[in-house]
Amino acid sequence: MSQDRKVPSPFGSAQTSDGANASSLALQLLASSPWSAALLYPDGRIRAINSTALELFGSVQDANLEGRDMSSLWPSDSAEIIESAIERASKGMRVVETAYRPSGKGVPRWIEVTLSPIRNDDGTLAWVMCNLRDATQLTTMQHSLSVSEKRFRALADNIAQLAWMADAQGYIFWYNKRWFDYTGMTLPDMEGWGWKNVHHPDHIDRVMRKWESNLESGQVWEDTFPLRAANGSYRWFLSRAMPIRDAADNIELWCGTNTDITEQRLATQRLRQKARLIELSHEAIFSWDLTGAIISWNRGCQELYGYSQREAIGRVSHELLRSEHCVPLPEMLEILKSEGVWSGEILHYAKDGTKVLVDSRHELLGVGGRHIVLESNRDISERRKGDEIRNMLVAELNHRVKNTLAIVQSIAGQTARTSTSIEQFVGSFRGRLHSLSNAHNVLTDAHWYGADLRNLLVSELAVTLGSTENITIEGENVFLSPQSALQFTLVLHELASNALKYGALSCPSGRVEISWKRTGPKGEVLNFVWREMGGPKVSSPTRRGFGTLLIERSGGLPHMKTDLRFNQSGVECLIEANLDDDAISEPVMFNPIRKEAPLEVHARPETPSSVGDSQRILLIVDDPLVVLELQQTLIDAGFKPVGPATTVESVLEAIARGGADAAIVDVAFLGSSTSKVIQRLEADGVPFILLTRDGAGVEESAQGRTFRRGARISLLLDTLSELLA
Repeated sequence: MSQDRKVPSPFGSAQTSDGANASSLALQLLASSPWSAALLYPDGRIRAINSTALELFGSVQDANLEGRDMSSLWPSDSAEIIESAIERASKGMRVVETAYRPSGKGVPRWIEVTLSPIRNDDGTLAWVMCNLRDATQLTTMQHSLSVSEKRFRALADNIAQLAWMADAQGYIFWYNKRWFDYTGMTLPDMEGWGWKNVHHPDHIDRVMRKWESNLESGQVWEDTFPLRAANGSYRWFLSRAMPIRDAADNIELWCGTNTDITEQRLATQRLRQKARLIELSHEAIFSWDLTGAIISWNRGCQELYGYSQREAIGRVSHELLRSEHCVPLPEMLEILKSEGVWSGEILHYAKDGTKVLVDSRHELLGVGGRHIVLESNRDISERRKGDEIRNMLVAELNHRVKNTLAIVQSIAGQTARTSTSIEQFVGSFRGRLHSLSNAHNVLTDAHWYGADLRNLLVSELAVTLGSTENITIEGENVFLSPQSALQFTLVLHELASNALKYGALSCPSGRVEISWKRTGPKGEVLNFVWREMGGPKVSSPTRRGFGTLLIERSGGLPHMKTDLRFNQSGVECLIEANLDDDAISEPVMFNPIRKEAPLEVHARPETPSSVGDSQRILLIVDDPLVVLELQQTLIDAGFKPVGPATTVESVLEAIARGGADAAIVDVAFLGSSTSKVIQRLEADGVPFILLTRDGAGVEESAQGRTFRRGARISLLLDTLSELLA
């Protein structure tokens, strides 16, 4: 029989037994424990583990774990935590750790592990007791609390207001970051009643009395006062504090905010000052909100429009006065919102129906969180009538003189270019001048409002041909604008001259049929046909003369298309013109910020094959004679003319395509859109020449030059070569 030997007891006391009895005793003790537990060797291997712990690990089927490392029961990330905890416990420390360990079915779970060292009687480490507890719910709650705290802090520190919290007695224990940023203080400076240090001394006593009164009554607190900023200046704030109560209706704490109202306060003061001045003014001044509802109505409004304050206040101003703005009302409101002011002319109707044209100014003001429009109007009805008459006469005279001289200059240049002798030049030039003069006579008879197409045609043919026996004319009444009438006259003169020299009217049997009609949904399109027959056999000319080029180039102008056909039976010319812009419209009201409407005709780029790889010059011109002269001049000088481009869109599109090495721009044609085109040319690095009437009015730049129309053409070519060098 073997001799008894001492073995260390799992619970720290020595006893006489063999190893089997000790293991059995340990297992019995662990099995009887209501908690999940395991007995570990000092190196972390499992000596015994109870069924409750096995269920926690989800390893009920694999109960024989004796000798395995405890860390092997955990995922790799958690195993490192367990190994570190066992290492510290083996050194005699009591260790508590929480590690992630999913259940057997993969459900997320966190387990709290408590390791307690167990020593022998002699103080040496015998075992490590491992207690396990499911900490999933606690860990989840702690995580949620942490996330909630971060979200609250992010919200509180980033709102526009200064925020704070106080206990039931008014002791402030928390401020948001905005408060510290504005005041430049810290929590120790502000805690409790330290906030009084940033209040204005003239207001602090009043604020304290009201705050203490609300603390006692428990009512919502609200007040306005100035607070000192970190730089020493004061700004006004609207402050509110709300009591937070528990289930028994007792106040637990106060939540407060301070909102900066300095700008609104100043605006209100300005508005009050203006209100006094407005009421005493004889100008019509009133205010309305963005819905149009009238808020104030001064004495000047009553005198101008005839409505009393009682009749006007509360009504929508645009409806009461039947306003007609120079821009659509929504567009005007958008300008007002974006820029804060708007000015222009508005047509109003007084109470008795009288039309009142006013010079109006609108200013958008912010008052107490609302947007108010202050509108002031000055009656300019009589002044405008006189201005319109004077300006119309001066502008019309100036335009017609310059336009006529430009046309004469272009006719002379192109006639000289296509003439082979002085006699031929004199004859052709005289005929074209007579044609132009005849058109002016027809327009003068109609006071330059326009010309009837039939009268214009009969008059022009009589001057050019002398006799119209072989000509038939058929068409309805069509009225052309002055510009279109001059354009038609030049084309008709060339058609008649060519027919008399080379076409159907050069022999007795020949005749010409002229017809036109209006088409389109509203009759806005004119279809004009010139058809020759009975004359000599026709073939396409090998050389384009002035007349042919003029007719063909006219098709590239705004609202006109031409098609010149050299049929064997006779020449045929088809002209399609848009009459929309020929209608005489009512005068428009002045609007200093009106956007220019772009033209709608697209450019027809021309790239003569004979030029090859020459530098391309974009022509931004609408006069057919000027276009002819420029194109021929550029071709003769070795350049490649492109265009003409006759709309803002076509110009910008041509520049964007990179289809031009330089550009020639007619300032009179583009008008107020010239600056937009110049900006685009400069942005794309395209040099340009600006054609002006007098060579002034437009500033030159590094890549732009001005050129006066009528100056020597050699100077234009020299300037162009200099820009392209």
